[in-house]
Amino acid sequence: MDKQQASHEGLVTIGDLSRMYDISKRTLRLYHEMDLLVPHYVDEFTGYRYYTRTQFARLEMILQMKSVGLSLNHIQQMLNTRNLSLFEAILGEQMDKMDKKLDECKVYKDSLARQLEGLKYLRNPPVFDSVFLEYIPRRTVLMYDIAPYDMEQEYPEGSPWKTALERVKERLVETGIPLTLFHQVSGMVDMEYLLQDRMLCSGAFITLSGDHSFVSQQTVVESGTYVCNYHRYVAMDGFAESAGIRLMLDSIRKNEYEIAGPYLAQVVTEGYVFDYNDNHIVVKQQIPVANIA
Repeated sequence: MDKQQASHEGLVTIGDLSRMYDISKRTLRLYHEMDLLVPHYVDEFTGYRYYTRTQFARLEMILQMKSVGLSLNHIQQMLNTRNLSLFEAILGEQMDKMDKKLDECKVYKDSLARQLEGLKYLRNPPVFDSVFLEYIPRRTVLMYDIAPYDMEQEYPEGSPWKTALERVKERLVETGIPLTLFHQVSGMVDMEYLLQDRMLCSGAFITLSGDHSFVSQQTVVESGTYVCNYHRYVAMDGFAESAGIRLMLDSIRKNEYEIAGPYLAQVVTEGYVFDYNDNHIVVKQQIPVANIA
């Protein structure tokens, strides 16, 4: 049977089918080899493959399932066994995978937005070490306990904050939270230590923005007025960070404000965007206060 005969008998050549569905002839040959889409007729002399129009629906089903991420093996199982229970199970699993990918994309998008915001601080740096008041809306965060350590003490054997970060990373992996969030880990000092004028870093937190309802163990930081300060220093330099905190505490005492919660440090940008030898970070330091009237 030649191409002309095939056309007269209503058959479609592999070349025509390839053009109609914008897929390669190689792909159609693979579907044939896997018994996914077996040609209606194969010319024994030329090896040409021919299809009927009634096979279009099966090809469309294959392409549709492939477009949503199903493997050819899964598609083969579903189409060849015609088992509805298997069909439901495989589609359900694929839905779960897609939900997880969507959640991860939300985290990645949030991370990109934060990096873009951080670039603004590099382009137009804020005024450093100038205390100001700011109302900060309610925030959702992830809180992690760490072994408290004195930021104004030397640690020859290594930074306790580095150890704390390693533990936070382990927790993220254990709970299946994307590691993209790890770069947003910041430190905190409990209110009781602030009142005692002690610079003990006692926790780590990650601020979430957007819809991260899929992330478990979230904590809410209520809205309020904060004494804030933009401070630039070398990452993990506890003495330098403490200097910024003490600057804010002096302002709080001078203005007779009341400390209303823990100190929070939010890294807004890092210096090594282009220079990996620059370990400086810009941190927005925050202490919630009351009695500001």
